[in-house]
Parts: sequence; structure tokens; C-alpha cells
Amino acid sequence: MTVSYWQDDAPATDAVEVDVAIIGAGISGASVAWWLRDAGLRVALIDKGDVCAGASGRNAGFVTCGSVEHFSRECDRHGEANALTLWQMCQDNLRLIEEHLIADGLECGYRRRGSYSLAGSPHEAEVLAKTAAQLEGHGVRVTVVDEAHIARHCGAVGFAGGVIYHDDGEVHPVRLVRGIIERSGATVYPHHEVRRIDQTRDGFAVQTRLRRFDASLVVLATNGYSADLHPWFADKIYPTRGQILVTEPVEPFLSAPCYANFVLDYFRQLEDGRVLIGGFRQLARETEVGTADIVHPEIHAALEAFLARHFPQLDSVGIDYRWSGTMGFSADGLPLVGALPGKTGLYIIGGYTAHGIGWGFKAAQLLADLILEGKQPPLISARRFGS
Repeated sequence: MTVSYWQDDAPATDAVEVDVAIIGAGISGASVAWWLRDAGLRVALIDKGDVCAGASGRNAGFVTCGSVEHFSRECDRHGEANALTLWQMCQDNLRLIEEHLIADGLECGYRRRGSYSLAGSPHEAEVLAKTAAQLEGHGVRVTVVDEAHIARHCGAVGFAGGVIYHDDGEVHPVRLVRGIIERSGATVYPHHEVRRIDQTRDGFAVQTRLRRFDASLVVLATNGYSADLHPWFADKIYPTRGQILVTEPVEPFLSAPCYANFVLDYFRQLEDGRVLIGGFRQLARETEVGTADIVHPEIHAALEAFLARHFPQLDSVGIDYRWSGTMGFSADGLPLVGALPGKTGLYIIGGYTAHGIGWGFKAAQLLADLILEGKQPPLISARRFGS
């Protein structure tokens, strides 16, 4: 948001002094605050809206392994060793959530029922079979399933087979993020949109409409909104809109969350029986960009048609919720964790490319290790993009 001279009524009060100012109160910012909680630092968590008002509160709640492609394709793209490292970091994300948050009593609808990846074509079924064989060789619990299994366990028709990843999870994302923040000890400042960040002799001055924060370190956990704060992100993290709808409650029939059509579309049944479905941005790639909260009629019509085609039992079920959300897609499909080039003390985390809940808690641990110990993360370091 730009501010005119006439609108600038920021109070001339003393600044809030903190060690770390984290901008963005979603999964990334909350998790960075959590991983810094035992370091004796004063941490401020700042957001332009409410807690979890961005993509972290508008996603499908999948806590899955992998990235934007099936594992076999990731191997072709990054090499098998690197693809496996990326997969294992997502496995760590699940493990860390369970060990540190769920075991601590965080109630966030966490379930670990596995997830399906369903083939929309015979070709994708072949890709998934190759993926399953490679992952099995690395000890990942994955099973190839046929159409009959999918009909029986997912209540779905019209898929050419698929796989189930047995160790994936699902969550209520807003409860997860709020729970992380409550346990972090950070002071939260909602509705503090950042207008500028100035480097000072001792660190940074973060100016919002309501107050200024003097911080030794700043973390930009702003994901799809990052380019609004610094031009470095313009060709590295792209704001990309996604669409979701949720039906009225129905009797349980879907045994686990599902991806379909090369991970472009996704659906799950919630604890109260509602069916959530999102995706189909491939129908409007050129327009599903930016940060506007817009519901796209063509995409929502495609989501409804998908339900009618694959779930005849939902034919007369009404739609109770529709929304969109701005995600941060990175230039190479991998997260960015590191320091902004040429800006000592200004750190970045984001670019999850629609897999933020599956990456965020682990990525934040890696950023905390960088801040506290100077340890660069493997493969997802922001250094790969240079200046």
C-alpha cells in the first residue's frame, strides 16, 4: 500500500526496540519466532492484517512431502540425490510438527492418514508408478493403487490409478499457526502494514502506520507479498492466486487427502464432513497472478464440474464457502531461505510454490540455524539466485 503525504499520520512516538522484527504472521513468521524462542531474543511478529490472514489461512491444510512435481520428475530436474534431500526435508517438517507441537498438546485438527496422488491419465499413472518405485528404494512408504482401490477408499471415479503416500498429514492451518505463535513468546502486532524498512547504524528501522520498530535483525516472511517490500523479489517470488471451495457437510467417504492431475488439483474431506477442493489455476495462468482477493468464476465452475465428474454422490450438495488466496511461487519451484544480498541482517523465507504448510516449520528451523549459527541450508539457500 502506498501512502500520500496527506495520509501519513504515523505517531511520532518512541520506537519499539526489539532484537528481531519478523514481518509476516503466517506459517513462516510464526515458525521463525518459535525456533528463536530459546535464544533470549526480543521478537516482534508484525503483520499488515490479522494473524494468518494470507496464504497460511487460505490453503487446503495439506502437510505433505514433495514439491511441485512428482518425485520422478524432480529427479530428472534436480538429480536423484537432491530430490531425495528435498523430500527428506519435508519429512522432517512433519516429524518436527509432531515432536514439538502436537506432542505439546497443540489442537489443530492434525491427522496423519497419508495422502493420495491420483492419475488423471494413463501417462500420469506411469509417472506415478516410476515415482513409487524410486521412493520405495529410499525407504519411503508408498503404494501403487488401482481404480478399484480409489473408488473404494476415495469414493472417486474416473482416475487411471495412483499412489498413496502413507506418512503424509493434514491440519487446520489457522489453528496450527496460532498455536505456534502462542508457544513462541513473540509479541504480535497485527494490522501494522509496513511502509518502509530503513537500514540504520545499529540495524533497521521498520516503519508501520502505527509505530516504528528498531531492530537488530529483520526477517521478511512475506512470501507472495515480498516484492511489495523489496525489488529483489520481483523475478524470484511471484504472487500467484489459488481458488478453493468447500461444500456443505456430507457423510464421510474420503479416507485421505488427495492430489490429482500432476499435483495441480487437490481435495480432502474435513472433520465436519465438508469436502474442500482447490486448483485449476492452469485454466487462467495469465490472470491468476497478483495479490487481489478475487474469486474467478471460470475456475470455480471447473471445480464444481470436477466434483460432479468424479464424485456423483455430491451432485446435489451445496457450496458453503468460496475463496482465493495469494501464494508465493519461486522462480525454480523451491523455497528461499537466507539473507538478502548486500543487506547484512535482513533475512528472507518463502517461495513455497503452494506447499507452505509442508515446508514452513522446517524452513524456519533452517533460517534460525542461519541466524544463530551462520549455517547455510542445503539446496534452498537464497544464495543460489545471487544478487
